Amino acid sequence: MPELDAPGAAEPVTYPPDHRTRPTSGTFVFTAPPHTRITRLEMNCRPRPCAEAIATDGSTATARTGPGRWRWNVPVRVWLQAAANAPMQRARYSGNLSVDGERQPLDVVITEGRQGLFGIVREDAPNNSGALVSDVVPGSPADKAGIRPGDVIVSFNGRVITNAREQSAARVGVLRAGAVVPVTYRRPDGGVRTAEVTLVDTL
Repeated sequence: MPELDAPGAAEPVTYPPDHRTRPTSGTFVFTAPPHTRITRLEMNCRPRPCAEAIATDGSTATARTGPGRWRWNVPVRVWLQAAANAPMQRARYSGNLSVDGERQPLDVVITEGRQGLFGIVREDAPNNSGALVSDVVPGSPADKAGIRPGDVIVSFNGRVITNAREQSAARVGVLRAGAVVPVTYRRPDGGVRTAEVTLVDTL
């Protein structure tokens, strides 16, 4: 079972052959575990190549053997990559491989992440209207996103923010360094902007 860093490189899961002969063409369907994506298949189909397709989001992949009888005689590998936005704690996640309807597990462990940092000092905005930014760390993700003192965070990673504590709770212990999060903030002139922010582990 591979251990994946998030973000990090893709790692393979290998399935040994069962050496069974099937009477007609076969179908392999891979379903990626949560918080991962399939990046590559290594089917080693012979003498004719398998028809392979990986979903755009990497959530599934399929491979079909050529017409006629076939025998699974060589190992099959699927490569998985953990999402940068995976939960911060170490955990095991499960998908599956289905070969002509017969399922096998497709499991990975996503390793512990480091706390993602944003780079603001905040306080409650008036009337529960968000997290008021009182200072921004130079060079931080918030700084690079264009957030300035006086702005008010109203949404963080898809979560509506009404005060400073909620903004902290949306990040601390939840989002790892490398996570990319949408942040919506209100300018002092009333304009509203949204930025994609990549969190870091040091400021």
